[in-house]
Amino acid sequence: MKNLSIQDSVLVVVDIQERIIPKIFDYRTVVSNAVALIKSAEILNIPIIVTEQYPKGLGSTISEIKDLIMPWQPIEKICFSCFGNSDFSKKLNELKKDNIILCGIESHVCITQTALDGLKSGYSIFFVKDAISSRTENNRETGFERMAQAGAIPVSTEMAMFELLKEAGTAKFKQMVSLIR
Repeated sequence: MKNLSIQDSVLVVVDIQERIIPKIFDYRTVVSNAVALIKSAEILNIPIIVTEQYPKGLGSTISEIKDLIMPWQPIEKICFSCFGNSDFSKKLNELKKDNIILCGIESHVCITQTALDGLKSGYSIFFVKDAISSRTENNRETGFERMAQAGAIPVSTEMAMFELLKEAGTAKFKQMVSLIR
């Protein structure tokens, strides 16, 4: 089984958008953990890709996330899988990373389809369970089960953060610990 590493990872933030987020089960936890992951990625210099599913209908990414990422360059998509968008695939190829860390919505649709396509394309997929949800708890859990059965690796926000960090007692550790207190 593959481990997370700073050198091999990219964080993909999927479709955390204005018009749908209030309808998502436990959305406050998803947002706060996605924010912690984004800030951790920035501390560790891990690239971040943000997607937006049909922003004309679902709105843009919420400001709590949009305000953290500079330059702001979301990838707009209409396919459920991020891999259905050529700009997404091109960006991943340019980054030359083997591990995709997934967070966002919805677990049973865009997250699962992205995970399955990522696995098929040879990536190791880590899905951050406490930073992913769906409109219903059942759909969230079903997405988690499907991804794990296909070979994607479930992690929590803290698990991913500290696996990437590898050690305590550093300036980066102090910055990251402050994100979860």
